[in-house]
Amino acid sequence: MMKSLAPIALTGVVTAILWKILQSLMAPVIAWIIGMLALGLKIGLAVLTIGGAIYGARWVMRNRAKSEADA
Repeated sequence: MMKSLAPIALTGVVTAILWKILQSLMAPVIAWIIGMLALGLKIGLAVLTIGGAIYGARWVMRNRAKSEADA
């Protein structure tokens, strides 16, 4: 009976060791993924801000030119 339970116990031990290794590897991987997402968010917000500033400046110039032409 005990001989037949040995592979199950060995599987449990191997699983526990692999689980600890995976836990130690996942912390830096998750930190890297979060860092990349934060970097992407910063770049996206910068592009959006620059685009909004350019659009706003063009809109102001266009409206000033239109009001001077009407006067």
